[in-house]
Amino acid sequence: MNKIFRLTVLAAGILAGVACTACKKSPAATATKAGMYFGVAIQPGDILDENKAKLIVQNFNAIVPENTMKMINIRPTKTLWNFSDMDKMVDFAQKNKMMVRGHTFIWHQQNSTIVNQIRNREDAFALIGENINQIMTRYRGKIACYDVANEIFNEDGTFRKSIWYKWCGTDLYEEAFRMARAADSDAKLFLNDYSHEEAGTPKAEAFYEFVKSMVEKGVPIDGVGFQLHLCTDYGINEERLRENIRRFADLGLEVQFTEIDIRMKMPGSEADVAIQKEMYETLMRILKDEPNVNTYMTWGYTDATSWVPATFHGYGDAHLFDKDLKAKPVFGSLVELMKNK
Repeated sequence: MNKIFRLTVLAAGILAGVACTACKKSPAATATKAGMYFGVAIQPGDILDENKAKLIVQNFNAIVPENTMKMINIRPTKTLWNFSDMDKMVDFAQKNKMMVRGHTFIWHQQNSTIVNQIRNREDAFALIGENINQIMTRYRGKIACYDVANEIFNEDGTFRKSIWYKWCGTDLYEEAFRMARAADSDAKLFLNDYSHEEAGTPKAEAFYEFVKSMVEKGVPIDGVGFQLHLCTDYGINEERLRENIRRFADLGLEVQFTEIDIRMKMPGSEADVAIQKEMYETLMRILKDEPNVNTYMTWGYTDATSWVPATFHGYGDAHLFDKDLKAKPVFGSLVELMKNK
C-alpha cells in the first residue's frame, strides 16, 4: 500500500470518528461516516446568510472558496492582504468540522494588478513564493489541501501561454509545489484542470505526462484535480474516466473531483434531468469503487447563484439544489450511494 493510499485510509478513519454538528442522519454525517469528503464551493455571503449556512453545514462536510483565495481578492495590491473573508470561511469550517480545500495560487485569470509589475523570471518566482508562504503559513493545520496550480493546459495539450508561462515556462509550476511543501508539510498538494478527465484526449495525455514527469523528478505532488464541469449533451465516457483515474493511482497519486456541475440546455426536458441524474450518480459510483478517489466537490450548490448561465449561454440547472434552495431528487440518490462507500 503506497503513501497516498495509507493517508486516504487514515483520513477515512479520522472522518468516521468526527461527530457532525448537524443531525446524525444528515447528508454531511452520511459522508463523514462513509469516510469521504462531500463538499461545495462557497462565497463569503453564503456563511453570513443563516438559511444558506444551515444548508451547507447539514449537507456537506467540506468547502472550497470559489473566488476568495484567488489573487485579485486575497492580495489586491502588493501591500494589502485581504484575509478577512478567508478567515471567516476557515473559522466556519473548523466550527462545523469541515475540511477546507485551498484554491488557487497559480491561474491565468483573476490575478491582481501586481502581476503587471513582473519584469523577469525572478519577479514571477518571488511573487508566487510570497503568496504561497503568506497564505499557507497563516492557515497551516487548518486547510487540508491546495490547488497549487490551476488550468495550465490548452485543449490541444499545449501549455497555456499565461503570464506565468511567459516568464518561467514550466519551471514555476514545479517550484511552486516545492514552495508549498516547505510552507506546510502536512497539506496535500494538487494540480487542477478541466476537460482532461477522460484518457485519450490531447489534453488528458499532456496533463498525465507532465504529472508523471513531476513524480519522476521528485516534485512533491500528492494528487490531481478533475474539475468535471460537464454537460448532458455529451455525457461521460466512464471507461476512459476510470482508466485515467487508475493510471494516476499507479503513480501513487490521489484524484479529487473538485468542481462538479452538470449543465443542460434550457429549458431542460425530463430526458435531460434523467441524464443529469445518471451522470451525477456515475461519478459517485466511481468514487466508491476507486480507492484513490475520496473527494466529491460541487462548484456551487444552487441554481440561484450559478456561474453557468453567464458562461454557457442557453444552459443552466447544473446544481444539486434549485433556485429556491430545495434539493433535487438527484441529491437524495447521491446520499443513498454514499452510504455504502
